[in-house]
Amino acid sequence: MALIGQLRLQRVPSTEYRVPSTGHAAVVLGTRYSVLSTLLILLAAGRVSAQTPTADSLWAAGDYAGARVAYTRSLHDNPGYVRALFRLAILAGWDGRLDSALALLRDAREVEPMEPDVRLWEAKFLQWQGQYRSALARYDSLIAESPERHDPRFGRAQTLAWSGNYAEADREFQALVAADPDDVESLVALAQLRLWQARPAEADRYNDLALRAAPEHRAARVLQGQVRALRRPRLELSLGMTHDSEHNNAWWQSLGTSFLPAPGLRAFASVGAYEASDPQRDGTRLSGEVGATWNWGNFTFTGAFGANSLNSDAGTDRSLGTWRTAASYRITPSAGGGLGYSHYSFDETALLLASRIDIDELSADFDAELRPNLSLGGGLGVGYLSDDNRRKSAVIALTQQVAPRWTIGVLGRGLWYDVRGNGYFSPDRFLTGEIRGTYTYGFNRWEGRLHAGLGLQQRGSGTGTDGEWRTELRIARRWSVINEIALLGGVYNSAISSASGAYRYYRATLSARVGL
Repeated sequence: MALIGQLRLQRVPSTEYRVPSTGHAAVVLGTRYSVLSTLLILLAAGRVSAQTPTADSLWAAGDYAGARVAYTRSLHDNPGYVRALFRLAILAGWDGRLDSALALLRDAREVEPMEPDVRLWEAKFLQWQGQYRSALARYDSLIAESPERHDPRFGRAQTLAWSGNYAEADREFQALVAADPDDVESLVALAQLRLWQARPAEADRYNDLALRAAPEHRAARVLQGQVRALRRPRLELSLGMTHDSEHNNAWWQSLGTSFLPAPGLRAFASVGAYEASDPQRDGTRLSGEVGATWNWGNFTFTGAFGANSLNSDAGTDRSLGTWRTAASYRITPSAGGGLGYSHYSFDETALLLASRIDIDELSADFDAELRPNLSLGGGLGVGYLSDDNRRKSAVIALTQQVAPRWTIGVLGRGLWYDVRGNGYFSPDRFLTGEIRGTYTYGFNRWEGRLHAGLGLQQRGSGTGTDGEWRTELRIARRWSVINEIALLGGVYNSAISSASGAYRYYRATLSARVGL
């Protein structure tokens, strides 16, 4: 800043200062005081100008600790020194002290309201703090003034991606890459966006383009490791148990693996054991399955075949083949739908393990982002049971992210059976409506997620409604992109949670995933 800019920030005593004396004496004293204060200001400005090159040179050399000290001294002498406020704010933001950083930038804007770099970093820190709407407003203001600047456009696209508005973020990043095919930052951001959308093949392609343009780019190399980790073979182990108020108990163990034999193709296999009991009987299911998922552009196809061996102390042992297939299509990055068909045994309780009931099920589902942070999902299904019963189902859910760690939403679900079956919950009409919320908190490599819901349910036509609720807590520890161990526990009183229609249902699961 110019010297005049520094001087106008000092508080200069007025020459109209009065002393209980004659008017002439007061004027002389006031004049001398003004001259003295002006000299002091010039000396202070000299100290600032002497310290400023030191602070700037330390900053340029990467000695940020030394620069912090020098800029703080400059700020002590001149509280309105914009460069010191600006760079101290950056250092505070880098340290994670975002409130302090934003306070310093607010002080800088009081002096230079239109300084673009100050406004740009204010938008960045608001973005880092999760105040996405405020960040977007500042980015939009900068873009309107200087549409040719890259940084505000990139920051806006990144904010959209962080806030979950993948469709608009994708369009913004694509426009940046179209304007400059060697825009490494935008290519890496596009790759990260594809990774968040579970599309590793596309993530790899964009990241390769970034590495070709800048082979040593740090973020691109980190992302390359993440993509490769997702492509590595992995093992998944799950141990769990359930218990309901009808005294049905179950324990299960499963071991699965998956790997990529070719680009866009993931093969998987699993084996498992399921043991169920009630006060009268026990039963066991042994299962195995192999299959593959193929990603081709916006299409995803999955097919799997398996076999189940069902054993019961009621003497009705049997084996059967199982299969499932599904196809989905992403209409846009934020909207898609799919169809599926599966054949499996109805065997969730010890009684059902002995019942010899199989199900052929058709399903359809969709998801869409209606606007930033607001998503809609739903599905329809019809199942044909081998005991000549038919089951129809529908579900719809609307979810809004209200803060970086909080979501709220509503869920509606219906279930209809043609006839009441023997040994399983089969109402002619089951309806439930629920308000639900989720809170997620993470630190280091730990993550906790609490999910809860509260609503009403109707267990059949002609019956009244009663309250229903659910709560789940998941705690996970991750030590790489893939490797994770997690514990999930839940309590539910929704009748649909248990195949027996029990009043209360409990569940606990321990799972681990390891990349090889």
